[in-house]
Amino acid sequence: MCGRFVFTSSPSVVGAEFDIVLRENFPPRWNIAPTQPIAVIRMNAAHAREFSLARWGFIPSWAKKDYFEKVGTKPLINARGETVAEKPTFRNAFKRRRCLIPADGFYEWRTEKGARQPYLIQRADDRLFAFAGVWETALDPDGGEIDTAAIITTAAGADLSSLHAREPVIIAKNDYALWLDEDERRANAAQALVRAGSPGSWKFRQVSSAVNNVRNEGEALVAEAGQRDLL
Repeated sequence: MCGRFVFTSSPSVVGAEFDIVLRENFPPRWNIAPTQPIAVIRMNAAHAREFSLARWGFIPSWAKKDYFEKVGTKPLINARGETVAEKPTFRNAFKRRRCLIPADGFYEWRTEKGARQPYLIQRADDRLFAFAGVWETALDPDGGEIDTAAIITTAAGADLSSLHAREPVIIAKNDYALWLDEDERRANAAQALVRAGSPGSWKFRQVSSAVNNVRNEGEALVAEAGQRDLL
């Protein structure tokens, strides 16, 4: 699962990583939470990669105004990789509207001594990475159009299984073009990319419990605690 993440890379780094021209000047974010705007890399109407924003919390295109009342108030922030290609909620988006969600780290929690201890998870080489995502333009509760997205997850691999049963799917740079391909005939090939990270991909460490409050922001969330890596 992935329920909170970090995106601090500069626009120049993001542009170089995803081979896009970026004119946006966005600030670093250390505690991105569900329902907030998140950055997505997707294909635009001209079939070129673009940087855009979407609400983190997927809404199917067929959802009506009463959708939130029927499914409850918990947003669909994750899609299970094992069923994303077949589940009606995500099926069409997986075929035609896959996206990349840039991040520099994400948080997971483990209960220790009766309390929820947060951990920051980053690539072993500290580089920017891309979550596998799906996006959809749907109707919000007020009837207006809104772009929404979810992060695809799978069973945790060797690096993270001691921390949580699930982990987000990461798309390697060499596979960006395949993942973003809008041709639904390529969906089966994209499905093969839905897998856990290979051993040695991740490192994680304890961080401040201030992360637990979505109103808290800033680099101190990472720097205050967790002086040693656990991997």
